[in-house]
Amino acid sequence: MMRVGILSLVMGTAVVSYGQSNTQNNWSYTVMVGTSNMLGDLGGGSGDAQFGPLDMDLKATRPAIGVGGTLHRTSVSLSTNLIYTRLYGNDAYSGSETRLVRNLSARTDLVELNAVGEIRPFYSSKALRRVYFYSGLGGIFYQPKAELDGEWIKLRPLGTEGQLLTDNQTYSKFDLVVPLGAGYKFPLTERSTLNLDIGTRFTFTDYLDDVSTQYADNAAITESTGNIAALLADRSGLAYPEGAMRANPTKNDSYFLVMLKLERSIGSGNSSCYFDDVSPKAKRKILKRQRGMF
Repeated sequence: MMRVGILSLVMGTAVVSYGQSNTQNNWSYTVMVGTSNMLGDLGGGSGDAQFGPLDMDLKATRPAIGVGGTLHRTSVSLSTNLIYTRLYGNDAYSGSETRLVRNLSARTDLVELNAVGEIRPFYSSKALRRVYFYSGLGGIFYQPKAELDGEWIKLRPLGTEGQLLTDNQTYSKFDLVVPLGAGYKFPLTERSTLNLDIGTRFTFTDYLDDVSTQYADNAAITESTGNIAALLADRSGLAYPEGAMRANPTKNDSYFLVMLKLERSIGSGNSSCYFDDVSPKAKRKILKRQRGMF
């Protein structure tokens, strides 16, 4: 409920401010590169899963890329973005003996398409005017895989937690996400900025890494889906019994993105990327500083 409340507040503020602004609309496109990190059930800290910064494995950081388009007004923007990344989780990175023994790992190819509202609440401040916050709603396609004998095998069709033994179906390939983040715009030219963007994605699934609940009857998995499914369901070598805890089902998975976004305006109008009220004299001063900064 708190996530929904935050989303409603940010989006509501953006829509109201957008409607009240009388500055001419203008568009920009964005190309982005950066990194991702998954906060799931695999890997993590030395204690029980914290589902916070203490459970983040820097070694699991992976590249991320994306493109986007944005409609600007004075202090608000509405944008849509397409992002691809490959999330990763590995119990070998954990300081927890329990998770080291569990010995599971997964990489997840993920595509995100989102629509977000961006607000710049300090627009009237010279020092903070380029700070922005955003939230919105998105959809993801995700495909967890595990490596076995040098081959990456899709995990969802295998039902590694016994889903195919009872429901005859596993979790969906698709899910919703709530993006939430902040950033800062560094001016590059009169029509472009380089944005440092840090955000998280709250999901409604616990299966980004294919791990969520309990061990199933591994003999039944072998009979139903085959030896490979059984091998990837329990890689501990201890033959955990049916019903033993495989992961924590009370927390959904999430992931983080840290992106550098090159944003450039489209068309002949002034660019909100660079803020419409910047005078030619101020632009010359900024360009002079840039020669020392970049």
